[in-house]
Amino acid sequence: MGKKESVEKVVDFEQTAVNTKTFRLHYPVSEELRRIMVSEVFRDFMIDVVQLNYDACLPLLNEFAAEHDVREEKWNDVLHNIFWCKVFYDSNEDFWNSCISDFIYKNNDRLKNTPILISWLETCAKAVPKFYFIGHKYNDRVFVAIDILDEKPLNVIVYDPLAVSPKKGEIAAGLLIPLGDGLYFPIVDFYHFDFEAREAIANCFHFHYDKYLKINDTPYDIFLNVFSTMLQIEGILFKDNQKNDPQYS
Repeated sequence: MGKKESVEKVVDFEQTAVNTKTFRLHYPVSEELRRIMVSEVFRDFMIDVVQLNYDACLPLLNEFAAEHDVREEKWNDVLHNIFWCKVFYDSNEDFWNSCISDFIYKNNDRLKNTPILISWLETCAKAVPKFYFIGHKYNDRVFVAIDILDEKPLNVIVYDPLAVSPKKGEIAAGLLIPLGDGLYFPIVDFYHFDFEAREAIANCFHFHYDKYLKINDTPYDIFLNVFSTMLQIEGILFKDNQKNDPQYS
């Protein structure tokens, strides 16, 4: 009887579009609800945000990449990650005038009968871009990402079929969206730092984070400053490798 009772409690905790109003990070999500969250709601949100905002931001994004001498094959990864950093920065600064709030308002008729989706989007608005060490890989699309700052491991699933599968041991940067049951997915593909740069980045990460923590007001500003520094370190190492190793030429 005890075993049966514990199973029933687990089932009760599962979040579904039918019986749940508040999204909880660590409660499991039904497969049907997860499909709606990722393949319908968030997909439409991203399309809406990009169509309305990306072109206006593009000059500043390109300027950032140019200032850091980003290589052509990594250019778009920098642009997309910085763009979404700005979107979520704005959402945290003024949620009621943010892209997420606007999307909820415009899709009220669609979302009002599934309040857990509104709660989930409001939770997503709190997401912050971070730096991760890629740990255990279950396969190319499911792996453990360890937050370098607090060493917290997160289970990550990648839905984008064009995303690059990370190498175990590499350092990546990006913004993870919660899916419930401790599972997350990257809003766009991570920025994958060169594998050869991982030790240099890891050795100085906390120093630079602590430095920018003292002079910035938000975690988004800290991320951008640390990201800038890490891109410079990566660029220096890449150029040194080009000089010293024919395979980089």
